[in-house]
Amino acid sequence: MYPLPRPFYKGVFFAPSYVEWLSGIPVWLRTLLISMVPLIELRGSIPAATYWRADLRVTFFWAILGNLIPIPFILLLLGPVSEWLRRRSSSMDRFFTWLFARTRRKHSRSFERWRDLALCIFVAIPLPGTGAWSGALAAFVFGVPFWRAMLAITGGVLIAGAVVTLVVYYVSSVPIWVTLVSAAAMGALVAFFWLAMRREEEEADQG
Repeated sequence: MYPLPRPFYKGVFFAPSYVEWLSGIPVWLRTLLISMVPLIELRGSIPAATYWRADLRVTFFWAILGNLIPIPFILLLLGPVSEWLRRRSSSMDRFFTWLFARTRRKHSRSFERWRDLALCIFVAIPLPGTGAWSGALAAFVFGVPFWRAMLAITGGVLIAGAVVTLVVYYVSSVPIWVTLVSAAAMGALVAFFWLAMRREEEEADQG
């Protein structure tokens, strides 16, 4: 059994006022629900569960599950729901037109070149603007078949979950120099993929 994390996260990721109302909910359920929230996803739920002194192995399972639960519904329902809203509201029509056009402009080169791997990497990088929700939107916009999209997004979520879990474990349990070396290597890998995608976005904008 690995040592419990130091109280590193107290007051850093979550203010006491935010978590007080969650005290009556089991930690596994909190982890699952937070992982389902867009933008936050598992990158927020795993540190939160660590703050609540949860076992990282159990946390990993519930965070992955929670992050994946909304994805089939997004892939299957985004098209019909967006069309229904666009027919009934000019504001929603402008919003979805902007959203889909922006997604195509930012990621078309990456998807043309890397295909399913681009989707997996996009979901796997635990940074703002990426994640399973954004990956499902991109899969819909680029017409990725349902099961191919699910496989790529699931792979990305598993990688992202592993990355966040390792970071949390290292920060709480491993000597600081090991943490810094690992963070530098991970940062270099993330920077490589980010720069590659950014270069393709710039080329798409110029084209």
